[in-house]
Amino acid sequence: MNNKNSRPEIISKELNIAEYDVIFLGFPIWWYVAPTIINTFLESYDFSNKTVVLFATSGGSGFGKTAAELKGSVSPETKIVEGKLLNGNYSTEEIEKWVNSLNL
Repeated sequence: MNNKNSRPEIISKELNIAEYDVIFLGFPIWWYVAPTIINTFLESYDFSNKTVVLFATSGGSGFGKTAAELKGSVSPETKIVEGKLLNGNYSTEEIEKWVNSLNL
């Protein structure tokens, strides 16, 4: 059973998020949502006044309500951007074009 309140433990918390203004966060989509370890990660750091750009892989579903579901794991001052599903092979140029299109 899928428990949205489950929070798996993160072994290492050695990231200095304060050094970054934009964070790209990738994960597999499971039944239209991110795995709960992504909530744990977001709840473990202060993302206030940061932009978090999501990207994901999926065997069949899209982002669904993923961005909305993750907003509860960060401060209201955090901007979450629904990024792109990266299924398949993308060239460096295609990834750069996508990143540039975000106007960050």
